[in-house]
Amino acid sequence: MTVYYYQNGFLDTDEEAPAGAVALTASEHESLIVGQCNGQIILPGKDGKPVLADPAPCTSCTWDGEKWHIDPECAAKLKAEQQAEVWERIKQKRYDNLRQGVYVKSVGKWFQTDDATRLQYLTLRTLDAEAFPLKEPWKTMDNTYIPPEKCTKDLFNEIVIQMVADETADFHNAERHRLAMLQTEKPLEYDFSKGWTANFNTQPTVALTPSEEMDK
Repeated sequence: MTVYYYQNGFLDTDEEAPAGAVALTASEHESLIVGQCNGQIILPGKDGKPVLADPAPCTSCTWDGEKWHIDPECAAKLKAEQQAEVWERIKQKRYDNLRQGVYVKSVGKWFQTDDATRLQYLTLRTLDAEAFPLKEPWKTMDNTYIPPEKCTKDLFNEIVIQMVADETADFHNAERHRLAMLQTEKPLEYDFSKGWTANFNTQPTVALTPSEEMDK
């Protein structure tokens, strides 16, 4: 039995194919079915044979056998949607980066910066001097501990100050990426991986200053 592409669908028959039907090999048929299962659609190509394509971005698009043609209004709307999507990704990158540790030079250690621990640092800064040094050691990101006698108010002040410095640097980096992304013709292909402050996963032993990291 031969499989044909006919009237935007498949036809299985041993009889003579109707006019306009295009015979498909087994591998061609299988490839089209797999693509369709993965979200693509089957459309007639310029030679009449079926091809896979992504769904039309807008209902007003026209298909020429190779690609979609998008009218200016639709193109502008689509680009604005893509820009908004990438901006959300940039903001999420900024948020995630700032939750992967802060490096404190005075003790040469990385400290946790998840939301719960950040709140702890801010709370410790409000305590009176008599509460320091702490009576318990403080665990760092490499699973070692800062001894109690070094857990001073100055240490936690330094942690918070460095967090603010990193936040400021990453805020400006996100804005730089946003402006650059808005200038590109293909927002979804914009690379915003550069320029973020160092974190425990990217710089476990050596911390870069915000200016050094921005220059990378």
